[in-house]
Amino acid sequence: MNQLKSALLGGSRYRASAGFDEETPLLATSSSSMPVLTSDAQRPSSSNLIQCTAAARYSRIACSEIGPKHRHKRKRSKRRRRNSMSDLRTLRKTRPIIASPFMPFGTQTSCEPTERQSTNSPSTPLARRYGTAPEKPTIGEQDSNNEDESEEESSFSSSGSSSETRTGGFSSLSKREWATIVMLAFANLCSTIAFGCIAPFYPGEAQLKGLNSSQIGIVFGAFELVMFICAPLLGRYMAFFGSKRMFVAGLIITGITAMAFGGMNLMPPGMPFFFTSLALRCVEAVGDAAFVTSSFAISAKAFPGRIATIVGIMETFAGLGYMLGPVVGGVLYEYGGFQLPFFVLGGVLILAGTVSCYLVEEYIDEPGEDTKGMMGMLKIPHIWIMVYAVVICAISLSFLDPTLSPHLASFNLSPSMIGLLFLLCGGVYTVTAPFWGLLIDRYRCTNFLMLFGAVATVISMFLIGPTPLLGMTKDLFWIGVGLALLGLAAGALYIPTFQNCLDAVRAKGYEDNFQTYGCVSGVFQSAFAFGGFIGPTLGGMGVEWIGFAWTTTLIAAVNVVFILILIAFFAAICIRQRCAKELLETKIPLNC
Repeated sequence: MNQLKSALLGGSRYRASAGFDEETPLLATSSSSMPVLTSDAQRPSSSNLIQCTAAARYSRIACSEIGPKHRHKRKRSKRRRRNSMSDLRTLRKTRPIIASPFMPFGTQTSCEPTERQSTNSPSTPLARRYGTAPEKPTIGEQDSNNEDESEEESSFSSSGSSSETRTGGFSSLSKREWATIVMLAFANLCSTIAFGCIAPFYPGEAQLKGLNSSQIGIVFGAFELVMFICAPLLGRYMAFFGSKRMFVAGLIITGITAMAFGGMNLMPPGMPFFFTSLALRCVEAVGDAAFVTSSFAISAKAFPGRIATIVGIMETFAGLGYMLGPVVGGVLYEYGGFQLPFFVLGGVLILAGTVSCYLVEEYIDEPGEDTKGMMGMLKIPHIWIMVYAVVICAISLSFLDPTLSPHLASFNLSPSMIGLLFLLCGGVYTVTAPFWGLLIDRYRCTNFLMLFGAVATVISMFLIGPTPLLGMTKDLFWIGVGLALLGLAAGALYIPTFQNCLDAVRAKGYEDNFQTYGCVSGVFQSAFAFGGFIGPTLGGMGVEWIGFAWTTTLIAAVNVVFILILIAFFAAICIRQRCAKELLETKIPLNC
């Protein structure tokens, strides 16, 4: 008997922390003298198997000497053990290696690999002796466990809903988010109308005030030049001023300067009229740069899963404003003179800024530690490729503003027909811009769309010229086809660039905050303003020096250079990724 006791005490110990509560009838006992069997060994040796078998026999002898009261308890514990064993079989949990008198060797039940519990998941085993009935948790423990489970479920559902809100359909948007989209679109519409409304009547009024063509061109071109300078600075310090405050202030400043511009006909002729017009135009450009830059940052923060779609919507209304601006300005000028267009549009912009104070959501955009900044962003090659794309897109569109009408003079078209041709390009851009945004957010095909946009721009420039390289004759039908294709290509080239810029800076470790959004938006708007400035300027010079056809061919060549750069850059990225994948698979150093 002493040998059996020593064998029992020296036997293998069962590790209870393995996450499985084994109930073995042969080793079950209600006696408090039963030793605890906890083991760290996965496979007991043969000597331990013999000792464990002997211990089981000793336990049967000990249990047979217990009275009837304890036998009833033993039967009840057996029933509980059978029920728990059936539940465990249905769960098919991984069982530890067990030793039994009827199993002369260690064994383990097999289970499906997908059903095994992960070893990385934390286990909370009950500290109890092997062979005793499982202890039920107290009421407090049950409540705490239920609370933990409910918290886990609520956090999971909330995270799921948030991700669904970011990437789901527009039906999941809240009323506040819809109001933000409406204000962003309406602000872009009003600003572009106010920008373009002066085209039909201001040159004539300025000539009556003694301004020449060069001075009128400076007044028009200064708007884009000031935006080119101010947009990066405003984006850089957006987190300091606040995105919503910058958006509202930009709208109000643009509205006030537009209304002030309406009083320019009261200024004396000559240099006072010129410098006052130039100053008001520059201040208006600062306000426009402020709210346009902040609108891109707000769209990136409020709709992270739909950035391209929101940008497409804003560009739709911006293109609509460019188309309606001259029409609205001409109609208001005919009915109310020089002042009415500026008073009406300026008042609408001020009203939009006031309403934005209540409808646009306030976002927490505290300035963080800017360790990289905009200069670090400009060191990213991907950013410069996107800047190149935005610049050539703006050049291709703005080049036609001063040059298309003289190019069509040989067809003896009426002003309304020339306006319809301009409307053809802008209308196609306006209609297709939201489609490109939805396509990008759904399929993430930014690089393909940019390549398509550049190729289509080359073809459109060849048709509008027409290029002397193909020996085509000047035909109004093909010019119209080229203008429509240019509107289609401009959206495909312009819309993906903002999303690509955000992806590039995030890949370089920039934080996902308003400071990053502001810097990206500032660079983005500055590039477009730069293209909008040099397009009419250098384009007009090119038409005077080499003619319209060769100028469009030169713009097409600039797009061809972009196509080659884009293909080479992304081919290098694919090769690098493939080399990195082979390095991980083979673990052989590769010089890539």
